[in-house]
Amino acid sequence: MLRAGMARVYTFADNRELAAEMYALERAAREARRGIWGNAFYAVRTPEQLAPLVGTFQLVEGRVKNAAIVHSRAYLNFGADWKTDFTVTIPPPGLTLFRRAKLDIAGLSGKRIRVRGWVETYHGPMIEATHPEQIEVLE
Repeated sequence: MLRAGMARVYTFADNRELAAEMYALERAAREARRGIWGNAFYAVRTPEQLAPLVGTFQLVEGRVKNAAIVHSRAYLNFGADWKTDFTVTIPPPGLTLFRRAKLDIAGLSGKRIRVRGWVETYHGPMIEATHPEQIEVLE
């Protein structure tokens, strides 16, 4: 399915062992615009495109403006105003998984990443990342 471009990768905190291999298959199909990747509905989004997409599963690419851990929850902000701009949040149990994976949250400031998940709204569009495989560091 992934090789043919007929699916997107969707991992869970308790089912993520093959994420890297699945991402490689998805990436190849996306770059070749096979299957769903030829349809604008499945395009990789920018943080600015998310407001009307609340309630949908999206792949989002953008540069993290700042990253912080506040009261045991991490926040990756993509704009100057965290109350309206796109944010990725990482809940406390997720932070444990990020630490085990040696993914430095603060080190994501200034990095371009791809995150995938369900777009919710809380002071603007938000995706909750429950495990490190939801985030791909692009540069």
